[in-house]
Amino acid sequence: MQYTDYLAASLSELQQALAEKTVTAVELAEFALRRITEADKSRYNAITWLFADEALAAAQESDRRRQHGGHTGRLAGIPVLIKDNIEVKGWPTSAGSVVLREVIAIQDAPLVQTLRNEGAILIGKTAMHELAAGITGASSLSGFTHNAWVEGLSPGGSSSGSAVAVAAGYVPLAIGTDTAGSVRIPAAFNGLPGLRMTRGALSTQGIVPLSPTQDIPGPLARSAQDLRLATEILSGKVFAEPNEPLRIGFWQEGFAPQETEINQCVRKALAPFMPQDVSWPQLASLAAEANIIAWEFADALAGWLADKPQAKYHTLPEIAASGRYHPQLETVLKTRAQHPGTDSDSYPQVQQRQEALYQQLEQFFTHQQINLLAFPVVRHPPVRLGEHQEGSNALISAVTGAPAISLPAGLSTGGYPIGVELLALRGREDLLLQAAEEIERATGHI
Repeated sequence: MQYTDYLAASLSELQQALAEKTVTAVELAEFALRRITEADKSRYNAITWLFADEALAAAQESDRRRQHGGHTGRLAGIPVLIKDNIEVKGWPTSAGSVVLREVIAIQDAPLVQTLRNEGAILIGKTAMHELAAGITGASSLSGFTHNAWVEGLSPGGSSSGSAVAVAAGYVPLAIGTDTAGSVRIPAAFNGLPGLRMTRGALSTQGIVPLSPTQDIPGPLARSAQDLRLATEILSGKVFAEPNEPLRIGFWQEGFAPQETEINQCVRKALAPFMPQDVSWPQLASLAAEANIIAWEFADALAGWLADKPQAKYHTLPEIAASGRYHPQLETVLKTRAQHPGTDSDSYPQVQQRQEALYQQLEQFFTHQQINLLAFPVVRHPPVRLGEHQEGSNALISAVTGAPAISLPAGLSTGGYPIGVELLALRGREDLLLQAAEEIERATGHI
């Protein structure tokens, strides 16, 4: 395998090359580090922390085990990047914030340990929207990450760097987190599949919290097959092919009211599956009313910082008062810092809204005789860096706890990718992964 082959290779292709000894784990790590060195600072700005020596040492050990017939694992020798809000032992857990850059993890998050157990070669951490509190990738630690397809456009967020790293050829797999679309939005903007699993399906231990109720890690990969493998590894589950056809409903209110290129692209991508139009005008407002982030952010962050002696600040109000954050976070940090939080009488009411909305979602699926709800991940194009992004539909999955997947639907005339989201009922990742593979076959890779 040559360096140029690596840049677009799938997990299965890399696994085969390693098994056939046409490449070594050390060579793959060197390819990843070379790509980052050549492209990151000059173009993408997707990396916050790089640990080349550690990665090369792990790759050497991976090659030694393979040579001697030892246990290798399903990701043995594969370079992987981790979002900067996930704890990796001995590495900073800065969550895109300058005030957390001295916080060093004393142990791996469970999902990181899972990746290590499967032989993944961890090479570094990816840039993100500061504290995961937004979707444009603004960070006081690293600035902005650039869209992998069109320089100067937003890559989405908050898992900006993870998506760009995969799309730009650094690694075939990166891990992000999703609280209100933070895996699915950057997946859409960078032409990748990305999955948010059912609430509680993956551990959030060792992840800087934004909203414990809505937080969940998730993979970003280059293909539906790679996404399936990563999901099965992270969850410890095998998702059998469901014995049912895709019955897709186009949520009409999830599309822009005026006909747009995004609308057309999403409809065209799913046309072979003969979706039906369905209407639920109140869904977006119900999802907004059930968004629990504002209640949980300050309390959850304070809880995580409580045992971090390296941190200069230990509460959100202290961070907000410091002024040491990206200017785009001014409103959200100061507003959330003053919120009454989980002690508020309204907190249980928002929890009840979430469960009630999920029950309504189940009833809607039954009434419409669908098993997937489809719509653009974001109704509007990615903005220029520094601008405010609007038009996200990704909140519905987050507040209901239902799983959702973002899939490439095609390219705009401006050259940026367009993503379609499929929402399923809880526990139906099998259906989403099946849909991803079928839609990928129907549309081809963008």
